[in-house]
Amino acid sequence: MRQEKQQLQDVSDRYERVVRVLGENVVKDAVQEDIQEQKALEEKRQMEQMPKGSIHERLVWGARKSEMENQQRKKNKTKNRGMEI
Repeated sequence: MRQEKQQLQDVSDRYERVVRVLGENVVKDAVQEDIQEQKALEEKRQMEQMPKGSIHERLVWGARKSEMENQQRKKNKTKNRGMEI
């Protein structure tokens, strides 16, 4: 218990130092960006698992997954074209 308390205090001290060095807005933006990335990853993980429900739910899932994959391919093409120049 005491060791956990010390670890939490160490993390808190480091966080306060980071805020002092980088500024509150930079840290806040970084935390918000990380939260959004984690939400997107969780959504992606959930999307990769086919539902166990009816065939209709599976078809809807397949269509959404296909659309997401197409969007990702488009993003990658655009990104790669930008790197060619």
